[in-house]
Amino acid sequence: MAMQSGIMTRVYKPGSIIYFENDKSEYIYILKSGRVLLTYTKIDTGEEVKEEVRQGEFFGVKSALGKYPREETAQTIGETTVLVLGMADFESLILRNVNIVRKMLRVFSNQLRRIGRTVRTVLGESDNVNPDLELFRIGEHYYKAGDFAKSSYAFKKYMEYYPDTDNAKIAMERIRTVGAGGPAPSKNQSSDEFDFSMDSGNEEPLFEFSDDDSVLPELNGNGSSGGSPSMSSEFSSEMDDFLADDLDDFSGDIDDFSFGDDSPKTSVKTPEEELSAADRSLDSGNYDTALEIYTGINDRPGSVSDAIAARAEYGAGVCLFEMRKYKDAMGHFSKIMKDFQKSDKMKGTLYHIGMIFEAAGQKDKAIAYYNKVLNMTPKDGINSKALDKIKSLQRG
Repeated sequence: MAMQSGIMTRVYKPGSIIYFENDKSEYIYILKSGRVLLTYTKIDTGEEVKEEVRQGEFFGVKSALGKYPREETAQTIGETTVLVLGMADFESLILRNVNIVRKMLRVFSNQLRRIGRTVRTVLGESDNVNPDLELFRIGEHYYKAGDFAKSSYAFKKYMEYYPDTDNAKIAMERIRTVGAGGPAPSKNQSSDEFDFSMDSGNEEPLFEFSDDDSVLPELNGNGSSGGSPSMSSEFSSEMDDFLADDLDDFSGDIDDFSFGDDSPKTSVKTPEEELSAADRSLDSGNYDTALEIYTGINDRPGSVSDAIAARAEYGAGVCLFEMRKYKDAMGHFSKIMKDFQKSDKMKGTLYHIGMIFEAAGQKDKAIAYYNKVLNMTPKDGINSKALDKIKSLQRG
């Protein structure tokens, strides 16, 4: 059957299937409004994974371009409108928009890396390709070879991206040694001979907060702050990175793609719309995507309301907590306590701070913050959770 030409608009009822896994089609889709969920099975574990498409994103691109069956099932959540492009229309669009090509190449490059990691996992090589360990080995190689400039650069990048890993202490020691002009290790010791194991008796905790609790402002009885803080899923949806640099490139008036212009018409999403998109990603467990949107809300030009800003800070903190990046999460929660004392997210903020201290093994501080939650009004499920936490910690 011949493909139709021109951009088509299709409206789907809730729960409709746009296409099934293994379907064959050369159509490419753009989500205009509503929600679309992509469901696929990981080849290495057999696990079913669900990823949500953001408004303005393309999906179904790889299989259409490669002319092979769909790798996932696309299903609508709620009433959904999509734009459907044939190959000729898609080619006309990208020929007039270099930015689309650039972003698509980056997305496909990221996907190739993910495929490479998956292949190595299937082959049983996953233990040898841990990204933080690979970066550490690079720094160690140059350190032992006496190339201190490259070694220092690699270790500094390691500390930037992996500050809470087992080898962070060694990386920091290497940086200090290089900075002090210390001697290189013996040349006859190769990087392959380095022992990456850590003496469990000397391991430091994942993170640690000061005993005087200066990392957080103290609260008075009504929940206001009396101080200031001192600290500041392997597969993404098919086009999850597509709009990472310019989120608004295709999220505006997508009723009118003009093939005669050099670029599509755009409009800027409101903070409320971005916040809703971030909340949906958070609810579906897409923490990386949600975090990107939350942080973008408060980084956007101009100001947003305190209510929106507080919700964005809180959402970012929750994402980082779920990703076990506790120090970064604490930074966002501390900002809420300092700058948004009247926010309705204060109770949830205190509860998450309690969970962070609990994860750090600082039981007394965790109980103290759970008690703050327990005494706050109005009473709701968070109060009940805090009480359960207190009882559990006191029994332990």
